[in-house]
Amino acid sequence: MHAVPMKANSSDLTEYFRPRRRTDINPSPMDIDPYITFSSNGQPFSSRFKSFYYTLPPLVAAKDIFFSDFFKTLIEGRTDFSVIGELGFGTGLNFALACKYWKKGNHPKARLHYIAIEPYPLEADQMDRFLLNFRELDIERKELVSMYPKPHIGFHRVWSTDNKITLTFIVGPADEALAELEAEVDLWFLNGFPLKVNPDIWSETVCSELARLSKPDAHLISICDDEKIQSRLAKAGFYLSKKNVFRDKFGVLKGKFIGKSKPQYLAPWFRPPLPLKSQGTIGIIGAGLAGCAMAEALARRGKKVLLFDQQNDVAERASGIEAGLIAPELGLSASNMNLFYDRAYRMALRSIEDSGIKWNSRGVIGFFQKNEAHRRFQSMKDRVSLWRGAAQLMSPSEVSSQIGIKVSSHGVWFPQAGAVKPKKYAKYMSQKAECFFGITVCGVAYSDDGWQLYDRSGQRIATVDTLVIAAAQHSKSFRPISFLPLSSLLGQISLIPENENSSRLKTSIVNKGYLMPSIDGFHVVGSTYSRGGFDENQWPQSVTVEGHKKNYDMLDLELKSLFPNCQFDQWLGYSAIRSATPDRLPVVGPVPKATKFKKDFERLSHGPRGRFPTSVDYQPNLFVLAGLGSRGIMTSALSAEVLTSQMLGEPWPVERTVTTALSPSRFLARAMKNHGLNQI
Repeated sequence: MHAVPMKANSSDLTEYFRPRRRTDINPSPMDIDPYITFSSNGQPFSSRFKSFYYTLPPLVAAKDIFFSDFFKTLIEGRTDFSVIGELGFGTGLNFALACKYWKKGNHPKARLHYIAIEPYPLEADQMDRFLLNFRELDIERKELVSMYPKPHIGFHRVWSTDNKITLTFIVGPADEALAELEAEVDLWFLNGFPLKVNPDIWSETVCSELARLSKPDAHLISICDDEKIQSRLAKAGFYLSKKNVFRDKFGVLKGKFIGKSKPQYLAPWFRPPLPLKSQGTIGIIGAGLAGCAMAEALARRGKKVLLFDQQNDVAERASGIEAGLIAPELGLSASNMNLFYDRAYRMALRSIEDSGIKWNSRGVIGFFQKNEAHRRFQSMKDRVSLWRGAAQLMSPSEVSSQIGIKVSSHGVWFPQAGAVKPKKYAKYMSQKAECFFGITVCGVAYSDDGWQLYDRSGQRIATVDTLVIAAAQHSKSFRPISFLPLSSLLGQISLIPENENSSRLKTSIVNKGYLMPSIDGFHVVGSTYSRGGFDENQWPQSVTVEGHKKNYDMLDLELKSLFPNCQFDQWLGYSAIRSATPDRLPVVGPVPKATKFKKDFERLSHGPRGRFPTSVDYQPNLFVLAGLGSRGIMTSALSAEVLTSQMLGEPWPVERTVTTALSPSRFLARAMKNHGLNQI
């Protein structure tokens, strides 16, 4: 999508918005392998491009080309964060050098965001092999190899050990990757193969995207000084000159962005507010997985966080189950929902590993009919939606061997997936927050001092500069976000006593429901979904025999045989309410003033083409993270990272279309497009 600004004499600050057509997904299988081999002297060679990665001594040339002047200017005096963007991540040499120089010269409170776009990524062991040649980068090499994501299509975000450096690694065609990125870049490294070798990375479209994403006066360094490249960059708004480097033997382009107007792809109704200026206190209402994940994301940036919950500890209600599954969904298309869950799965695995908490069990297998298993696995493989080895297709005999029980089902095996105790995970994520338990926040109001939090009697509990509401289904009880269509779903898990046959089960199984290996003598089986017939204010919720029967009935027939003569009335269980949305995606983002939104964007009832305000009128410093449904243990970390990035004006961690699919504004805009103004 893009916007064409109206003339400067417009008195109502409107613009004409014309949606950008979505690029059709290429139906052919994708291949992201650069086909790397190493020469006798350790130089990487790409068979795909029939070219070596370096024509000059790599380390000396990289220092001279990319770090001789602009980089020092970039980091001097910055106390917040700086953003470097690189086209052609390659061996990771520039990133390793950037980390080294950053650590030497940055302010103690400053952070570095490094955005890397690489259509054909190396594997971690290939980077390690190359960077081993440079002893002075040993520390940076080890950190890069440990944080580097296993390559697959899309956005990946990882952090250095001290959380001062963030790498957003984007795999895919350069033009498509840039078109989905939202960031403001201070310095560009253009480090791709030459134009004649890889024309796609130097296209006019790519140059236009670089301009869109550049801050005013952003610097740019291009390893190629081709006149056609210079012309395309100049047309996009970059002032460049040719420089001879490396003892005057090699030409590069250096300059800065001087362009003015840049088209926006964000629809006006999705544009976030300006980044938070206050470095004060951030309050979070709700200490379930959503609130705790938010606390961790903010603490990673050094923010002061107050966490409020009516219970006496974190994760006491829906997040208090014995074990929660972290496993991917093998969607058949690149929909926003499937992309979100793909990204969430990878980030959740990283977050759990970083936490050091113990997995209840590792490995999850999905039961399918033969044709369906092949179809879903092949779709994932063709789209490279997960990394190599993330999923494995299995025959019935292989499934039986893997799970420890003889079955006739085909399966898709996820070796990295597994089950963890949500409460332990929530405790880890909330450890740096100041927690206030046993406090029920019943109302909020904004004043010049910030957001006031009140109890049931109207007494003020606290005042915070910024407020995040993460109170699951209770979020909609707060007036500013009462327009959100959050629904309450009652879910019950069953704890089936282990027996001699069931004790052989080694991994979790997903079919219509799920079955986990024994934990402390019980198998977790789940879970029911009830939309009515309960009091959502009741706690605890009743565990019913009917719920146990439903969970048992969802098991595959061969799994049911593990539990003969079931005494449902003797089973234990856990029942709690989950918060969900109509489109099965969480609500993540700034909170619009609903009444004002309906008035400002009334034109949406006639379609997205037309004159609209340039931005949304938001509730000041108010955000929401809710509606995570039954997958909160997997989606909480990514949801919190999306929201924190928007709050602080940092590069977004996932595709723009995925982020806007989570926006609270989507429900208001959707209802208006459907002529449903009076339904909100």
